[in-house]
Amino acid sequence: MSTAQRLASKVFRFGIVPRVKQRAGSAYMDLRARRGRTGPPIREAAGEHNRVDDYWTGHTVNSAPFLTARQSARYLEWRFREYPLFRELSGLYGRHDGEAILDYGCGPGNDVAGFAIHTSARRIVGADVSPSALRLARHRVSLHPEAEGRVELVRLTDDHTGLPFADGEFDFVSSQGVLHHTSDPLAILRELHRVLKPGGEGSIMVYNRDSVWFHLHVAWELLIRDGRWPGRTAAEVFHMTTDGEDCPIANCYRGPEFVALLEQAGFEARYLGGYLSQWELRAMQESWGFAIADERLPAEHAEFLRALRYDYNHRPMIGDLHAGIGGTYRIRKPV
Repeated sequence: MSTAQRLASKVFRFGIVPRVKQRAGSAYMDLRARRGRTGPPIREAAGEHNRVDDYWTGHTVNSAPFLTARQSARYLEWRFREYPLFRELSGLYGRHDGEAILDYGCGPGNDVAGFAIHTSARRIVGADVSPSALRLARHRVSLHPEAEGRVELVRLTDDHTGLPFADGEFDFVSSQGVLHHTSDPLAILRELHRVLKPGGEGSIMVYNRDSVWFHLHVAWELLIRDGRWPGRTAAEVFHMTTDGEDCPIANCYRGPEFVALLEQAGFEARYLGGYLSQWELRAMQESWGFAIADERLPAEHAEFLRALRYDYNHRPMIGDLHAGIGGTYRIRKPV
């Protein structure tokens, strides 16, 4: 049998052609359904762009646009699978019936779309410093008819922390993986506190220092096993590797440290632990034993790794909290 015949046999046996046609047909129907929907306009807030804005304009996370609403929705579920406990700790997406939601640092619109699909919020505002991310978010929203008339997009700048919203304008604020990249997180938190109504709540994620990522992947896999960046500390290498070597700011926080920052901004705050990445779970399987036996590993990291235990799903914990990179905090503005 020739190569062409073998390929043809596989095509028909595994149904590749019908699936391709189905996807193309689905995309075509979706494009027809959203004809005339261009997404919300992007409102510009005051402020000059700086190196943080410029970096994230050129390094947009998940920068490939989706073709269909189905692709967009399926990506949200993939993200929850890729980061175990993300859904549970963040509380995304909840109900929010009739509420106004602010997604600070919305990026290409993952959670803007998620809130539109999965909640009955009356208003969903996505704000970001990256015009390229906001254009992707606008396209993303245009795929979902349920988002029409409910979503607004606003461009911010890192050097101007003031938010273009009134006091108490929102019922819920969300910021997932953003504040650790900002020049003045306390000033931003104070603004989030101002625009949240009394009794309003929120969910915030920042990188977790008490994580498998920091103490195993960075401190042992990169610095010791791979021998990269000799003479650098784990904190320095974390900054250089987590979001690109040229990323201007990439901080990580211990739970009590960031709770103190949230309380300084006026919130009641609770640290829920760090959700995990599949990368961390792999590192635990492949590298943990080698790391704790390696005398070159500094005591801080070795002690952390030896103190880890597992939950019933074999997910690593430090004390009573999960030890993943996604440090998650629930906040509330006192009445």
